[in-house]
Amino acid sequence: MTGADDITGMCRFDDWLLAPEGAAVHPAEQTAVIADVHLGYEWARAAAGDCVVAHSLLETRNRLARLLARTPITRLIVAGDLVESPRDCRQTSADVRSLCAWLADRRVSVLVLEGNYDMLGDRPFRTAPDGAVHLPETCAVAGWTIAHGHKSLTGRRTISGHHHPVFRHDGFAAPCFMVGSGRIVLPAFSSNAAGCDVRSAAVPRAWRAANLRCIASTGDGLLDFGPINELRRRLSGIRRPVPG
Repeated sequence: MTGADDITGMCRFDDWLLAPEGAAVHPAEQTAVIADVHLGYEWARAAAGDCVVAHSLLETRNRLARLLARTPITRLIVAGDLVESPRDCRQTSADVRSLCAWLADRRVSVLVLEGNYDMLGDRPFRTAPDGAVHLPETCAVAGWTIAHGHKSLTGRRTISGHHHPVFRHDGFAAPCFMVGSGRIVLPAFSSNAAGCDVRSAAVPRAWRAANLRCIASTGDGLLDFGPINELRRRLSGIRRPVPG
């Protein structure tokens, strides 16, 4: 980490700016990377018999609008799980088309990578914006390999999602980036993702081995809670006081 960018409210890490909205932005490439958008969450829940107010498209557009207000981008890479369910759904397909049209109006192109929710067996993801019969698993930006993270990911410098990292403690909960040498793990772009609690859950072994740093989002800014191993050690014995 090299500290916060006072103008944009973002933090710089290596070649990237980390944004409170949950995106990693490469300024020189004018490219933003997000993951785990889970569009159509409400439609997938409805198919299971639940009643959930439609919200995922509007929340996604609002979050992207805040990101675009912070920094100019011309390309958006979705590192997997653009949608909540791989099953054919007319409403989800319409949401995907609407989001891509909204971005196109702002001269932002979209590249969607394969996530574990975007595919069902060998069936193609039918709501891909470009109508492709399949989604690419990886892409590269300025020497960084980008993928969802549900499959083994190799490369000297990588960006991934999938795990939905979140920091929780004493009533405070915030999605967070996990960053370290040549590695960025993105928080979920969706507010519907429950998340992997980096303080107490069984996090991936690679996070502990690399002692990745926890950079949590407050919505408007970012808080650096330091390396994960030290964070877990510092907070493991802390308990909320019981009122007398």
